[in-house]
Amino acid sequence: MKKLLTLKDVLAICHVEYGTLYRWRKNGTFPDSVGVGKLLWREDQLIEWMNRQSTSTVNVTSATQRKRKEKAFDQRQEAAAKVLQKHADNR
Repeated sequence: MKKLLTLKDVLAICHVEYGTLYRWRKNGTFPDSVGVGKLLWREDQLIEWMNRQSTSTVNVTSATQRKRKEKAFDQRQEAAAKVLQKHADNR
């Protein structure tokens, strides 16, 4: 029997939030779930889909992921500015 993955597993593996996964499912770019009453995916189908994505030129980064990356970048910039200011004040 093939291993089945839960929604939580799939979100963790794909590093996306539910809204992104929902959008992928809605536009037909994500493998269909199996089972009745619970969202489950076959592990082999998910791995095959991920392999196709890694060779694709399509950018699958969600808006939420971009915002998170931008926020992290801004925080690093602020931390760097504080360190530089601290060194300037110590001169």
